[in-house]
Amino acid sequence: MIWFLRDIDLLSVLARAATLAFEALLLGGVAFLLAVVRPARASGAVEDLCRRGIRMAALAFVVGQLLLVCFSGAILMSGSDLTFRDVTTTSFFRADLLGILFAIGLWICARFKNNIATVGLFPLSLLLLATTVSTSHAAARIDHRVLLAVLTAAHHLGTAAWIGAMAYLLTSLGRVEDSSEARQLTQRYSRMALAGAATLVLAGVGMAWFYVGSWSGMYTTAYGIMLAAKIFLLLAMITLGAGNWFLVRRLASDPEPLLVRLRRVVEAEVCLGFLAVLTAASLTAQAPAIDVNAQDRLTSHEIYVRLHPETPRMSSPPLAALAAPSSLAVAVQDSQFVASVGSDDTDRAWSEYNHHWAGLIVLIAGLLALLSRHRTMRWARFWPLSFAGLAVFILLRADPENWPLGPRPFWQSFAAPDVLQHRVGALLIVVFAAFECAVQAGKLRARWASYVFPAMCALGAALLLTHEHSAKDVKESMLAELSHTPVALLGITAGCSRWLELRLPRSRMASITSYLWPLCLALVGIVLLNYRELP
Repeated sequence: MIWFLRDIDLLSVLARAATLAFEALLLGGVAFLLAVVRPARASGAVEDLCRRGIRMAALAFVVGQLLLVCFSGAILMSGSDLTFRDVTTTSFFRADLLGILFAIGLWICARFKNNIATVGLFPLSLLLLATTVSTSHAAARIDHRVLLAVLTAAHHLGTAAWIGAMAYLLTSLGRVEDSSEARQLTQRYSRMALAGAATLVLAGVGMAWFYVGSWSGMYTTAYGIMLAAKIFLLLAMITLGAGNWFLVRRLASDPEPLLVRLRRVVEAEVCLGFLAVLTAASLTAQAPAIDVNAQDRLTSHEIYVRLHPETPRMSSPPLAALAAPSSLAVAVQDSQFVASVGSDDTDRAWSEYNHHWAGLIVLIAGLLALLSRHRTMRWARFWPLSFAGLAVFILLRADPENWPLGPRPFWQSFAAPDVLQHRVGALLIVVFAAFECAVQAGKLRARWASYVFPAMCALGAALLLTHEHSAKDVKESMLAELSHTPVALLGITAGCSRWLELRLPRSRMASITSYLWPLCLALVGIVLLNYRELP
């Protein structure tokens, strides 16, 4: 109950992200079936796989919509005197319910291969898209509502044709009967993806024109900061997609090795695509930049004062100078009903010290990982051990009011959500360090073990992108996002780079990615070393 009451906004964002992702998979599957598989006369195995994917995406969309309705309804009822019966009369409830019915219709049509059922997928997809658009920012606008609705629909269609359908291409390439069929599928998908990417970008530019309004809105508001993160991910996808486009052009000459490279790069591109969808879900939880008042926007001076480089704080304030800890019962009560509690300059200095030492540890890990690329410095491959020190540091310093520094007992303090978050994070770091150290040393040769590091990077970055900084001061929250968003983007880049290094055959691209992820790790450390809460 504590977690539900405290993090219901986060759960709502995650549910929204799930519905957007499953919508992209559902509509992308329909597009892949109608525009790629059927015209290419693909084998029955490929078509069956595509239809199965559509059915799974439809069921997942239904579950996601049900969760989203529950969380949205709970938020609405908790902040008003409305009852559940009142919630059922709202437009979002009805739209989400219709979306569920259309998804069920798509599931039914995907079960049958006859022409009527196959053709029925198209109008049902458009109807489902209409329900999603009806709950977007566009529906809440007074001015330009129709134009924004059209742009939003085009944006979703472009996402489905490019990102959603890409997942079906990836799985289909593993089921093709020969290289000729694979070449036909990739060429048809390439044309559809090119059109989808162009539609997505053009519609996104149009939406940004109305929702952001000015260049300053990109860095002075939370909406603009998240939009910049989404643009970064899309640019990374376009970079990988351009490489794939050239690979597709060369498939006729040497198909087998090129298909392997194509599949590996598509894996990373799919990951980036759905992380971009997650970022889009976070955007829906923010007010458009154009609606943010001047007093709630950051100024260039405030950004400079907070972010300009300074000497890291390597000396800690005395423990006795921190604010006296409240009882555990009061802390749990506050975690349920208080967004955040105020902290004095000493508490902020303590937090800066923690971030700066954590940044130094991450910087050392990144530099050691970079050195381990050279044969003469194989000793540096034990760089993951530095993260074990980071886990101990988090356990000791993150929550000074708890054991071992504070009076609150170790086990009882787990009732406070913030403490549980920090200690679970420390445990995950230890698990990661153990796995990656064994992988680097060659003691753990299982293929799946080497994927723990990139998976942890992507997961941690995704959570950081969706994390809401619930400070009482709106500007403090945005300043925190300005420092945390680059860390998330660097984490995503590191995870995808490491994934490509592991999955790609020996090539120039694999060599480049082997140096890119340690560099990103070191840059994360540098960003943390410049983290500040005091002006």
